[in-house]
Amino acid sequence: MKKGIFKIMFGIVAIATTHIAAAQQVRPTLEWTKDGSSNTTIGFTTTPITVNFLRDLQNPLIPTNAPTYTFDPTPLVATISLDKQQRSTTLTGTSTVVPGLTFGGRTTSDRHNGGPSEFPSAIGVQRLGGTNVYNVFAADIPASKPQNNMFITSPTAPAAATTSTTGGGSGLTAGGFDTQNISGAQGPNAIDVGGVFAGDEDANFGVALYTASEPLADVLANPAGRFYYGDVVINFNRPVKNPVIHVGGLGGSYKYTNTSGVELNSFFTTELELATTAASNASSLLAGNLNIDVLNNNISNTNATPNGGSVLGDASYGAASGSIKVTGTFTQLVYRVYLKGSATSFGWSQTASNITSATRDPFNGDLWYLSVSLEKPTQQLSGNVFIDKDGLKDAGGGDINKSAGVANVKTNVGNLLFANLIDAAVGSPTFGKVVGVTPVGTDGSYLFDNIAVGSYTVQLTTIQGVINQNPPATTLPPNWVNTGEFVGSGVGSDGTINGNSAVVVVNSENIKTEVNFGINRLPESISFSTAISTPSVGNVFTLNNQGPRFLPILSGSDPEDQPTTAVLTTRSLVITTIPTNTVLLYNGSPVTAGQIINGFNPALLQILFNQPIPGNGGSTQFSYATIDAAGFQDPTPAIYVVSWPEGAVPIVLESFDAFKNNCEASIVWKTSSEINADKYEVEVSTNAGATYKAFATLAARGTNASAQSYQTPFAMQSGIVYVFRLKSIDKDGSFTYSGVRKLSCEGKNVITIAPNPVVDIFRISGMANGRNIVNMYSADGKLIKTQVIANTFGDVNVNGLAAGTYILNVINENGTAQSERIIKR
Repeated sequence: MKKGIFKIMFGIVAIATTHIAAAQQVRPTLEWTKDGSSNTTIGFTTTPITVNFLRDLQNPLIPTNAPTYTFDPTPLVATISLDKQQRSTTLTGTSTVVPGLTFGGRTTSDRHNGGPSEFPSAIGVQRLGGTNVYNVFAADIPASKPQNNMFITSPTAPAAATTSTTGGGSGLTAGGFDTQNISGAQGPNAIDVGGVFAGDEDANFGVALYTASEPLADVLANPAGRFYYGDVVINFNRPVKNPVIHVGGLGGSYKYTNTSGVELNSFFTTELELATTAASNASSLLAGNLNIDVLNNNISNTNATPNGGSVLGDASYGAASGSIKVTGTFTQLVYRVYLKGSATSFGWSQTASNITSATRDPFNGDLWYLSVSLEKPTQQLSGNVFIDKDGLKDAGGGDINKSAGVANVKTNVGNLLFANLIDAAVGSPTFGKVVGVTPVGTDGSYLFDNIAVGSYTVQLTTIQGVINQNPPATTLPPNWVNTGEFVGSGVGSDGTINGNSAVVVVNSENIKTEVNFGINRLPESISFSTAISTPSVGNVFTLNNQGPRFLPILSGSDPEDQPTTAVLTTRSLVITTIPTNTVLLYNGSPVTAGQIINGFNPALLQILFNQPIPGNGGSTQFSYATIDAAGFQDPTPAIYVVSWPEGAVPIVLESFDAFKNNCEASIVWKTSSEINADKYEVEVSTNAGATYKAFATLAARGTNASAQSYQTPFAMQSGIVYVFRLKSIDKDGSFTYSGVRKLSCEGKNVITIAPNPVVDIFRISGMANGRNIVNMYSADGKLIKTQVIANTFGDVNVNGLAAGTYILNVINENGTAQSERIIKR
């Protein structure tokens, strides 16, 4: 894939003119060459392969006898590995298990031909041949006929005019390169030794991969099916921009003469599907006879007889090769690998006993090659955004790249983050101004490519900067906070947690990496409201969900530490307000407002009723907030309420919800106590609550003070919105109704708000599972309050808001949103 046609680069689009790198000339490319890897292994193997990118000094010059490649001072390195293997086969007569996807495997068509991986040559023994796992590109697949004009190395070179996007293996295309065959000698120093080229420094190399068909033959799979084999993962040691993926020789075939003298043919091809999060049209074909499904970023060979030339004598053959540009910034590319058969095939393989020739015992599969290239940058600055769950409090000494010694996950927070490049060179005309802008990539990385020599800081924010303007505000999405910034991969922070990096000096030909940011999502605390029978002065109740009162344990969630809502046992929390008519105790001592409790033990938290109890009912409450491992607390503390209505409480309903599976509703409820309880009636309305009809009656489990759970199904019909409610009936005939829940076949759970109008606290029910962001807006559209509820229901305190009408908007982490109007009295 040598010597492409290139056009002048204009740097990052967002970089101001005065900060484009001074050298406005065609730059060389970074490629995989002979000296890029010392790996001389002959497969098969699944061991990851590491390759250094070398700088092609000739591109786009005419080849000469001069040295053609050099290493960069800060080398770009790729590690290619195989992941999520789905298929394997055990070689007949051995205990050797061969994965379906390997490096350096190859078809063995004759039992005397197999290389070091060949097994004893007895009739009926499967074998798998071997080839160099890192070799001159496509050297071992001459049947695919890849030519130089089928490849383009530079992402900025124009695509070949005759590139096929609908065929797949039907013929060659013009790619704008020299006319030398990449599988042939290229220069006077090249030595052709059976496909391995010694001394040919100008040849492009790639990784040999083999998709074995034997696992499908083992299970008699459909010859025309498409089967997932696993993933090919390419990890780069720093972010790369618009990499070009080169694929050689997709497609395999096999023919044999059966014992009846009939010749049978089989055809199959490997397909690659980009699994890395990227735009649907990120992949584009630069040259070759591959087929690109732009919507799904799928690379395939759509020829009816892929690689048919090896059995049909077709001069054009049928394998597919070419170059694909992947637009974006990445530190990792993941391709799902499939093996697809043809409707004209007899099957995936054949046994020696069915073949006329006694020497044949084939191990079938598709041998193909993979390589990567990209343009060589001049000056470059890059970094990553990590989800740093323990901030600067971790035992490693505040490493935002890791937590407790384990690498942190990278993020771009749903494509909401931008990296703004700020000129930090004192005396520069644009000192303190934005000189570059780039969105944070899908994998949490960002890259400023071809910047000018100078001094810079990087700002992480949700606001896209404007070139030559002052930096915008440093903001993160709701419920995210900064944990630190650090230049380099070691432990530490720049000293100020503010979303702005320290100054980075970029000199000529510098590649600056690891300008990293740590961010963290805030935890969430759960509100509770529990009714009990009237207490007496001197009563002490423990908040540990034990009888006889069953007062809930303080609970919460945190996306990093505790994604699912659970009790806060052993975690940290702060009591933000204390009761005014009772005493809150922890470990026997009164709790004060603002007190932090580390290693929380529910058995030690109690409420002491130390004042006279009104005979007409009452309540007591306090508030608390979860603290996560990074030291950040929930900014919207939860309210914990214990109330005692006037008189005895027949039934204390803890929760009532309705869930659906397609068109079947499941109505569930839980009580924390049942005193003189008789039964429950579940009612449904199909006219928006105008009238209700009972469809299920369940007997209460008697007079008890323990928690009880109930459930009943209901079959729904399409096109109807159902409203459910629960009628709780005690033995003297008195009853109470629950709040309502809405469901339909087609829609999501419908939120309900009660009470509405509200005085101080209302409950939202019917939200989708997972993290829900609740936003309250005033009538004029101003955001008044934001709260996260990591449950299908939760309480919102609006005691401090002015009376009026508000809009409540609930957004679930799955992207669904619902709005309701609420009135505050």
